[in-house]
Formats: sequence, C-alpha cells, structure tokens
Amino acid sequence: MATKSNKGVYTVKGKKGTSFGIDYIHPGTGERIKKILKNVTSLSEAEDVRNAELTDAKRGETEKIYGFKSRVKAVLFSDMVESYLEWSIDNKKSHETDKHRSVHLQAAFKGKLMSDIRPFLIEKYKIKRSKSVKKATVNKELILGNQVFEHSIEQELYNGENPFQSVKRYKIKKKKKPGALEPDQVVSIMDEVQHPVKKDMVEFAFNTGWRISEIRKLKKEDVDLKKGIAWIVDPKNSDTVEIELNDKAIEIIKRQKSESEYVFCHLNGKPFKTNLQGAIKNAAKRAGVQLPERKAWHILRRTWASMMLQSGCDVETLRVLGNWKDFSMPMWYAEAGNRKRKRELLNKIPDLKTIKSNGRKMEEENKVIDISV
Repeated sequence: MATKSNKGVYTVKGKKGTSFGIDYIHPGTGERIKKILKNVTSLSEAEDVRNAELTDAKRGETEKIYGFKSRVKAVLFSDMVESYLEWSIDNKKSHETDKHRSVHLQAAFKGKLMSDIRPFLIEKYKIKRSKSVKKATVNKELILGNQVFEHSIEQELYNGENPFQSVKRYKIKKKKKPGALEPDQVVSIMDEVQHPVKKDMVEFAFNTGWRISEIRKLKKEDVDLKKGIAWIVDPKNSDTVEIELNDKAIEIIKRQKSESEYVFCHLNGKPFKTNLQGAIKNAAKRAGVQLPERKAWHILRRTWASMMLQSGCDVETLRVLGNWKDFSMPMWYAEAGNRKRKRELLNKIPDLKTIKSNGRKMEEENKVIDISV
C-alpha cells in the first residue's frame, strides 16, 4: 500500500520493507512520472532525487528551445579532473587527498562529458556512495566535484554550468568539542612514551602548542636560542613566522644531541614521518588517559591554549603564539580549558542564604541594649 506525501514523494510497504517513490509531471512532455527509487532509504532522500530530476528536465527543455547545449564545449569530466589535480600540485597542500577523493568521482562519471553530468546523476551518486562511507566523506567528494567544475570554468576549459552547485550536501551534526588534558595527564602520557626524543616532543608540544608537523620539520637553523625564538617555515597558513619560546622549550631543544639538521629526529638523523600518532595513542592507553577521537598530538595544542588562557594570556597573544590567522580557532581550542575559570567566576556570585544569615547577625550586633531600666 502506497502512502503519498504532499511533496510528490511516497512510501510503499512490501515484504522486503518500506520503499520510497517519487511522482511528478515532466515539464516538457506533460507525462506523469511515477516510480520507486532504488537505494533510497528516506523521504528526504526521495525528495532530493525528485527535485534533481525536475531541475534536470527543466534545463533540458530550455536547452532544446534556445540551443544552449550546442554551444557548450565537449570535454570529458575525467580530463577536467586530471587538469585540476595537475593544478593542485603547486597550489594546494591537499593534493594527495584530492587525488584520493577523485577516484570514486571518476569511476562514477567515467566516459561522461561535463555537459552530461546533471544534478540528478550527482544526487544518485551521493545516495549510493553514502551507503558505503560516512556522509561527511560524501560531502568532501561533492566539494571536490564542485571545485573541478569551477576550475574548468575559470580556466575557460569548459563554458557550461556547474551542476554540483544544485546538489545539497548532507547536513552533518557537529560533534561535541573535545576537552583539554590536565597537566598531570600529560605527565602520565610522557612517562609511558618509550622513545626519548618522542618524549621530548610531547613536552615541547605542551610548552609551545605547535602542530606536530611543525615540530617534526623544525630545523636547527630555524632556531635562535640566545634570543629564544624560532621560525616556523611553511606552516599550515603558508607564511613563515617568528615565534617566541619559553625557557622549557629552549631547554628541550638544547638537550637534542643529534648532528642532524633537524631538531627532533631518528638516530640516523632523518626526521620523523610515521608512527608519531601511534606513539602517543599507545602511551595514553597505557597511562589510562582517554584521548578524544582523532585528536592525539593535536590535543596537546588544545591543552597548551587552555593553559595559556588560564594563566591570564589575552586572545591576541594566544593567536600570535599559536600561529592562527584569526580568532576563531584559538577560541575554539581554548574554550574547554577555560571552563575552570568560568566556574570560578560563577561561584563568586553571592549566596543569598549567606547574605540573609549575615544580615541577621549584623542586626543583632548593632542592636542597642537599653540599660536605663
């Protein structure tokens, strides 16, 4: 039995469970389209497919009337992906990530011209892909598809429309912000780190708030121990910046005895590239310290920011020392660690019962005793 909604979508209950269908009138032919959709598991998904099909149909009718399609360059989607990836080598740090994400897009739209890819096809890809990976991953692949089209249009390699802009991405609920560690928890983790240099790296991260990539790439030539400063070369925001170091961080650098050009390195002088996340995760597990999901070394950066704010550091100084472009990220990282301070301030609110009690005592103390009788 079919149950129809007011949005042109409906459900059908059968032996294998509930199926979802769409119902609309084709804008060009006037034909009624009614069908059950495969791989669709909710009314909202069915509605997305219906909207995408209608958009496709309307665009198709417009192209027939005005002949837009004949003026669009015939280029393969796969060729435009390769062009984008080639451009990204010199322009994006996430080149390898983009290359990995492009694999599934290229497979889905293999052999198709850019003009062949419509919102409806992208919607089908989105729904099918979400069955095997997280919706956040699907969103990132849709973003890449959008970037490929935008790049192709900007470089005048393609002169059509960007269908990815018509496809809604999945709404992802933001996870609860992970908290910061307590200093004693950091000590417990350090005690469980077996490698002496990695142990120093943990302590250095706690004292500087540096990203792990910045720590492992730090070279001796980029440190001035007399002035107590270091230069972060090619950091996340693509600027080379000068950062002050505290006495403890300077002491940690001084005790690195390797002849390598890198401050923190293997015995053979080569910088650390792998096994860093595992080292701290395993140490935390042995110490009985629970780390936030996917926040191993990075929790030390958050902890540093929290400690800085608790010690009275202003947000601008925190932003500069943490090498953030704006205030959004330092506030994000420091919020959890500032809870203690917030609680302290909240607890300074006068206790009404105490005020009432103290008021009575004052009345009794100020009461005049008549001794004339």
